[in-house]
Amino acid sequence: MLNALTVDVEDWYHICELEDIFPPSQWDEYEDRVSIGLEKLLDILKKKKVKATFFILGYVAQRNPQVVKSIKRDGHEIATHGYGHIQVYRQTREGFRRDLRKSIKIIEGISRSKIIGYRAPEWSIRKDTYWALDILKEEGLRYDSSILKVKLIGEPTVARYPHKVKTKKGEILEFPPTIMRTFMGNMPIATGWGLRFGIWWDIKRTIRNLNKEKVPALFCFHPWEFDLEHPKVRLPFWRNFVHYTKIKSTSYKLHKLLEEFEFGPIREVLRIG
Repeated sequence: MLNALTVDVEDWYHICELEDIFPPSQWDEYEDRVSIGLEKLLDILKKKKVKATFFILGYVAQRNPQVVKSIKRDGHEIATHGYGHIQVYRQTREGFRRDLRKSIKIIEGISRSKIIGYRAPEWSIRKDTYWALDILKEEGLRYDSSILKVKLIGEPTVARYPHKVKTKKGEILEFPPTIMRTFMGNMPIATGWGLRFGIWWDIKRTIRNLNKEKVPALFCFHPWEFDLEHPKVRLPFWRNFVHYTKIKSTSYKLHKLLEEFEFGPIREVLRIG
């Protein structure tokens, strides 16, 4: 069964709620390293002959247009991660719309591709920000992949499989990342620290069980997870844990996923024409 492989294209300093450490006004002064991890990731996918969906941060595209061109060159799906990497629940409705439009204008201008997919920074569409789905639909997007079925940072009531969500302007497709049920609750094994921290055999079993139910899995990576020399900064405990835990295992986990299962871009998995 075809599962979804996705990449959030952001740089090493794009960490939510740390504006005191990484002020957006100073982003242009930080070392631009996104291409280092991205080229390693693109090379792996090229060798494995796998296509993925790349949710590109508008700021990254603006600062380094070659990032978008490299992804397009290799035939991957291009989608948007917003512009300023701010969680949806920290934005107003109009602020969110401006951020979304700005990102789409920049990315479409470089890629010459129609953007139909969105992912919020830090999976931040949840019950109190479902209004964002209305705006996504109004702005012409066809699908979203922003709702994490985890209690602490997501929306535990969301379905764990791709499904349609009603908005004021019609239906939009939602594709949540894969979670694993444990005695402590749902574990987000599809992205970031959850994927790096998770035991491979548990991850493998979870995907197999989903596929047996005809449900596709969805996994996410970041370019900085493949750049082991990117700057290490003293962060608050939880942010430090999420950002750096077992980062060396990222490449291993990706290789194992691609060896064991079939993957493709969201557009293909959901059969969106």
